[in-house]
Amino acid sequence: MYTVKDIYRWLDEYAPFRYAQSWDQCGLQVGDPQFPVERVLVALDPSSAVIAEASERNCRCLVTHHPLIFQPLRAVRLDVFPGSVIGRAIRSGIHLIAAHTNLDAAKLGTNHQLSELLGLQNVQPLESEDVWREQEQYGGMGRTGVLPESMTVQDVMLLCERVLHARGVRMVGSPDRQVRTVAVCTGSGGGMLQQVIDSGVDVFITGDLKYHEAQRALEAGLALVDVGHFASERLIVEPLVNYLKARGQSKRKPLQVFAAKCERDPFAGHAGIWHYRESN
Repeated sequence: MYTVKDIYRWLDEYAPFRYAQSWDQCGLQVGDPQFPVERVLVALDPSSAVIAEASERNCRCLVTHHPLIFQPLRAVRLDVFPGSVIGRAIRSGIHLIAAHTNLDAAKLGTNHQLSELLGLQNVQPLESEDVWREQEQYGGMGRTGVLPESMTVQDVMLLCERVLHARGVRMVGSPDRQVRTVAVCTGSGGGMLQQVIDSGVDVFITGDLKYHEAQRALEAGLALVDVGHFASERLIVEPLVNYLKARGQSKRKPLQVFAAKCERDPFAGHAGIWHYRESN
């Protein structure tokens, strides 16, 4: 039988935890590495609803992209977040592993998956660390690439809506402008805006962009497509499910791995496309 430690080891081979940013919290966050595992649930967020689904489906190991414990805890109170979710996980016997920025930086991680869905060609890392650059599983943070053909910014936005099943996508820049070169960063990509501007690409696809970042992009002549945090990263769940399933086929009783069904974009209730266009 497999253990939580086996799941952790397989994740480390797919997206080595050493690639995580220094400020990040990854790895086994709740549970016992020696606990036996037959069923695994994979999700974006370690929410109460996901913990409940894992318990209902008898998945004793939960793999998420976002960490439950991010800031140092002064106490674990069961009446406030995140202690309430930690307590629920422990009471339900759920062992939680988070693969966060290590998965963003992995060769086949979140940024690779987004680049693939968009059909980008000549893909390169937007940012990479010298210490990891020659390692096989390292892909760098963000990606740059070229669309198969030139299209308008509005067409890029509609492409993102379609391949990511995203709602409420936002656009910055002239919708009729023709673009070809692209930068992507899954999650909150505003912190990489200067690297994107310096790269000289036509359009930046990411999530969680702020007002002043939009203004800065307009000044630099950079188009933006904000697909939202959820849509830009939920795409990693199915590839992780398939990977863990494949790794769990070596014993007589294969590991069962499932994608969480309960997850929804918290902003989905505010559907609609918001355009921030340049004045003529």
